[in-house]
Amino acid sequence: METLSVAVFLSVVANRLVEALIVPLIDKLKIDRFWLLYLAWLVSGVIVGIGQVNLFSGYIPDETAGRVLTIVVCGGGSNFIADLFQNG
Repeated sequence: METLSVAVFLSVVANRLVEALIVPLIDKLKIDRFWLLYLAWLVSGVIVGIGQVNLFSGYIPDETAGRVLTIVVCGGGSNFIADLFQNG
């Protein structure tokens, strides 16, 4: 359960950072929102790198692979959480 809590927390943090810092720039500069997921992964990568978080340490012995998967889950998770709140 702790791993899921960390994943949700990181996803929410990444989502808030993207929504507060990047989305206004994308809207102002009229940039295609296609890039938003990749920017969310970049933000998650910074967070995971600073915190050295690996949600998959118990399942995947390679630390780098675990962190890359953590970035994918947390960056993609932030968009999923945003979609839930916007559509729900």
